[in-house]
Amino acid sequence: MKAFMEEYGVIVVAAIVIMIIVVAASPIGDSIKSGIMEAVQKLTNALADANGVS
Repeated sequence: MKAFMEEYGVIVVAAIVIMIIVVAASPIGDSIKSGIMEAVQKLTNALADANGVS
């Protein structure tokens, strides 16, 4: 077992980390996307109000 972990331990750990990132990417990506979209919409509204565009 020790020889197996020495040989393949890094690969196993990397696979686990990649799996966690893939699982977490969906909710995290959605929250980041919604935050960016909200900020862009606020900026667009502020610029439109400053220019007198309705």
